[in-house]
Amino acid sequence: MLPSLSTRLMRLSRNPVAQWAAVATVAGLILGVLGPFGSYLNTGLEKRIAYWVVSMLVGAALFGGTLWAVRRLVPGGGTKSLTLLAVAFGLVSLLQAFLTRTAAFWLWPELRRFDLSPVLWYGQTLLIGGLMVAVVWALQRSKASRPIPAGSELPAALPKDVLALQMEDHYVRVHTPTGAQLMLMPLHQAIAQLEIEGLRTHRSWWVARHAVRAIEGTPRAMRLHLSNGLTAPVARSAVVHLRQAGWLAPQAD
Repeated sequence: MLPSLSTRLMRLSRNPVAQWAAVATVAGLILGVLGPFGSYLNTGLEKRIAYWVVSMLVGAALFGGTLWAVRRLVPGGGTKSLTLLAVAFGLVSLLQAFLTRTAAFWLWPELRRFDLSPVLWYGQTLLIGGLMVAVVWALQRSKASRPIPAGSELPAALPKDVLALQMEDHYVRVHTPTGAQLMLMPLHQAIAQLEIEGLRTHRSWWVARHAVRAIEGTPRAMRLHLSNGLTAPVARSAVVHLRQAGWLAPQAD
């Protein structure tokens, strides 16, 4: 039976890409009408709205992609992840500022007559991008705090070639040799489906033993390098379980 419209909308609302696109589109419409930072002086309401909507969608792709990449490079969060995010967002904002400034001067050539500071333009880009990230983050946190209605989704079967499982709110990101996919289920339920050897290395990670290619770090900061290039964190409390299972050499202490 095909899923109902409400079920499809529910799935769409939980899709991170759809969330970014929706927030960017709504924000672009509002900014286009209000015309902040003097853009209300730019002629043509339709042109101004189109400029802001496209600018926000490009920003959503840049900021959302950056957030995804940092989460993949530094899983588990922490100070290192926040530092990398801050640097990455600063660099991405430079690109966003260049693109929006170039587009604005192309759409409204008369802007060249004004002394529009690139530094101020960059600061405004940082502000708008930061607000968009905050809205998407709050939206995702709000949805994560809501219980999943019973029977709203059918339990899905995991692929056979699982390398790792990564918990993301109510979802599990299933990593395989060919990529990754999000599945709506708790991590413990996903682990229970598996018939391959592996361990829960972190409160939000499970790793298959055959996927581990290298182990680095100390028991206080240990990481597993997997066959697909992914790096999985190891919680301090999980080190003893890795050692008992024979994943670590005796001299790993």
